Amino acid sequence: MIEVRGLSKRFGRKTVLKGINFEVNSGKVAVLGYNGAGKSTLAKIIAGILKPTQGEVRVFGKDPSTSPDARKRIGIATHNPMLYGELTVGQNLKFYAKIYGKERKIEELADRFGFSDYLDAKVNELSRGYLQRVSLAKAIINDPDLLILDEITSGLDLAVRRKVLDVAESFNGTLLFTTHNLEEAKICDTFIVLRNGKLLYNGNSFEEAVEALNEVS
Repeated sequence: MIEVRGLSKRFGRKTVLKGINFEVNSGKVAVLGYNGAGKSTLAKIIAGILKPTQGEVRVFGKDPSTSPDARKRIGIATHNPMLYGELTVGQNLKFYAKIYGKERKIEELADRFGFSDYLDAKVNELSRGYLQRVSLAKAIINDPDLLILDEITSGLDLAVRRKVLDVAESFNGTLLFTTHNLEEAKICDTFIVLRNGKLLYNGNSFEEAVEALNEVS
């Protein structure tokens, strides 16, 4: 499913990820780490949005940055919604839905996430809570096999966070969930801990993951 080998990523002189190796075959995976750990960079590389500086990533056996087939099977929602601000909610979703032939799902998702009354509103007029509702709908509109949720609950009110977590908990494919919220991470069964771009832990014990996260370096 996901294979990461010798992964490093630099932005200018700053190295954000440093020689990371792990595999994910299925299930729900929490990527834990404090700000600056490299969680979002890792998520975007796995989604095919960024390319590694060194090493390689394979998703469904292919490089997600160059394989349209792999990307069609991935859904991603991030802390910063990847939506076109000058377009309406409906126009944004129609753009993505058309790529996957899923236009019929727009009304269903709008109703599910409670933004049916905002389909004609411009994205740049929405509150953060509604932005993330739309972002989440966009992430699952293609019925992905791999869903990546990157710090999506940060700064949300309880009601919207609950909707996000309901989607994460009920998702039938593989989930990659980056978060610094340990309570939210408990919905997962595998844990990856990053610190300053290095992999500190990869395993199935929540307690050991927390210990690694809080270990004094």
